[in-house]
Amino acid sequence: MKKPAYMTWLVREDGVTIKDKIPLNCYRIDYKYNDAVLDEWALHIRRNYIEDDILKESADVNGMTVEDFLREYIIPQKGETLGATARSGDIAEIIISDLIEFVFNYSVPRYKMKNRAGKNSSQQGTDIIAYKYYNSDKSPHEKDELVSIEVKAALTKKDYTPIEKAIIDAKKDEQRLARTINYCRQRLNELGKIDESNNITRFLLKPDYNFKLISAAAGISSKENIDQIIELGISGEDLVISNNQMIFYVHGKQLMELAHNVYERCKR
Repeated sequence: MKKPAYMTWLVREDGVTIKDKIPLNCYRIDYKYNDAVLDEWALHIRRNYIEDDILKESADVNGMTVEDFLREYIIPQKGETLGATARSGDIAEIIISDLIEFVFNYSVPRYKMKNRAGKNSSQQGTDIIAYKYYNSDKSPHEKDELVSIEVKAALTKKDYTPIEKAIIDAKKDEQRLARTINYCRQRLNELGKIDESNNITRFLLKPDYNFKLISAAAGISSKENIDQIIELGISGEDLVISNNQMIFYVHGKQLMELAHNVYERCKR
């Protein structure tokens, strides 16, 4: 998967912190209504749901055009029950996955949205898992890294509450992380991504091959102008995740409107 062009709209804002000088990886979506970039973004999003070859074969088997098949079975639709909510949550996870993969250079398995039970039903478990091997041959090493990321989106709101909720819920991830990794491994096998499945299997073996586990939190909302020091409604132990310095915030104007614009282009 190549780096999508829309990521040039993700502008890093250095020096933004949470109170008590807790670092924040902050990005503003400074987007333009550029049809070529938006169409490419839509194609990138669609590929998070279904691969090219599987899409064509599935549409043909069902006697449908690709566009009709996507609308009916794959892509959340604005007017459906929970359709807008699914779009909001899904695009947030895709944006954070792209940041982690293309900016922070982790491997991010893209499995969660593929062939799920219902197109508006999110898979339970850790929102995003990402990993990085220390050795180039991917042999286990104690400096290998596994990142579990909790993502919260509120694209219709203009506040910082998604960051708070993501930080609080990220604490739950260690309890469900092994279950998510195993599910990820199985799904990658089913999708024919055997090498990726083998790569992630290594992170089920911590008792035998230790690695660094990082908990991360990410929030996205439509707050256009933000503070240099962000005040949250949590403190103390609730901010323990900050020790790993992996807290993300993505913001911009009218992001729900942007999400709908992109999703309406998911037709191929």
